[in-house]
Amino acid sequence: MTSFRLGRLDVQVHGTCAVLAGRLDDACRLDELPRQLPEGDVVIDTAGITFVNSLGMREWVRLLRALRERGTVTLEAISDVLMTQMNLFAEFRGNLRIASFHASYVCPACGYEASRLVDAILHAETIRRLQPPPLPCPECHAAMELGDFPERYLTIFRA
Repeated sequence: MTSFRLGRLDVQVHGTCAVLAGRLDDACRLDELPRQLPEGDVVIDTAGITFVNSLGMREWVRLLRALRERGTVTLEAISDVLMTQMNLFAEFRGNLRIASFHASYVCPACGYEASRLVDAILHAETIRRLQPPPLPCPECHAAMELGDFPERYLTIFRA
């Protein structure tokens, strides 16, 4: 395992997988990351991303372009803040393999709110129709609902 810091972003590389945590902002230069990953297919876990600004998104776009030239990029546990930003870019629609992402959910029965991990592979058919999958509430077990407009999270799944 290799660990390093890119600006305010902590990076851990385990073989073909990179785990990112921290801020994607003006201090973050992601051009070093492809050199730390082997050629071919890679997995990127972004559950730990807590902040994204426009310069951070520029770096993110450049990173994904560079990695897609070398193989398939699978994104796992995309953080809520990054997922909503990625949905603003038409370039990402249908061009990435997304295994899972975090989204803001609320339970209409008991009021419980949480960022929940959505399995995008299991719920692929529902998500492609811009319908968020209902997830069980950990408090009362009723069906939770997406706490925001579906387009903020699901537009990226339209090809």
